[in-house]
Amino acid sequence: MKFIWDDINQDEVAVHGVAAATAEAVFFADDFRYLADPDRLNRFTAEGTVDGQLYRVPFSKVFPAGIRITTAFPLSRKRRRT
Repeated sequence: MKFIWDDINQDEVAVHGVAAATAEAVFFADDFRYLADPDRLNRFTAEGTVDGQLYRVPFSKVFPAGIRITTAFPLSRKRRRT
């Protein structure tokens, strides 16, 4: 799996105090889940636990085989959506 990073999405992830490596690790978490955004084409939201913290990671698929993370932020278990 290839992750696409640029200055914009790196800054968005950093604003929430999340490292790029942590955002990527969500996709390999044991409890990884994702949902498609019904209102937006090619938009998804992933959730997973990394080092005991639950994260939400909005992303889009970049073809042929990449993922562009839009942002990432920690959340509480009761806010889990997926």
